[in-house]
Parts: sequence; structure tokens; C-alpha cells
Amino acid sequence: MPIQFLETILLMTIVTYGARVLPFLLFKGKNVHGFIRDFIELVPIALLAALVIPELVTPEGSIVVIHNPYLWAGLLTFLFARFVPNLFMGIVFGMSVFWGLDKFLH
Repeated sequence: MPIQFLETILLMTIVTYGARVLPFLLFKGKNVHGFIRDFIELVPIALLAALVIPELVTPEGSIVVIHNPYLWAGLLTFLFARFVPNLFMGIVFGMSVFWGLDKFLH
């Protein structure tokens, strides 16, 4: 295995672990209020959106809206989860909708 590959894995491990541990180390024992608290609470939501939304809108590399089972299943599952706060049911609903739309739209 090339040394550059191992160096990349080590560096990415340090970056990933550091990003998760750094807020705990910086704010340990402190009562955080205001903007910083709001910022810390919204970071996971923003990161999840940044990872998921491009995959929903551009599943094959270009923007697809009408014949896109990923987008429609995601939107319908979001609406379902807003009214039925059961994680298991949301997952089953999303998978079922995606399977049905994938068969119907392709």
C-alpha cells in the first residue's frame, strides 16, 4: 500500500476527529448562550442538508426534477415525518415510496 494513501487516511482521521472533539474542548465547563449556542445547534442540520440536498436534486450529475424518484421520495418522506413522528415508520414510508416511484418513473 503506498505511503501517500496511508498519510491521506491518517490526515482525514485527524481532521474528522478534530472537528468533532474541538467544540467539546473549547466549551468544556462553560455555559454558552446567544449566537454561539445557536450556531453550534444548527451546524449538524446544515451539514446534513449540504450532504443530502445535492444527491436529491442531481442524482445522475445533472438537475432532474420531474422524473427524479430521489427528490419526490425525499419530499414525501419529509412531509410524512412532520405528521408522524415515528422514526421507524418514516424509514419504511420513505423506502416504500422510493421503491414505488423508482419503478413508476423509470
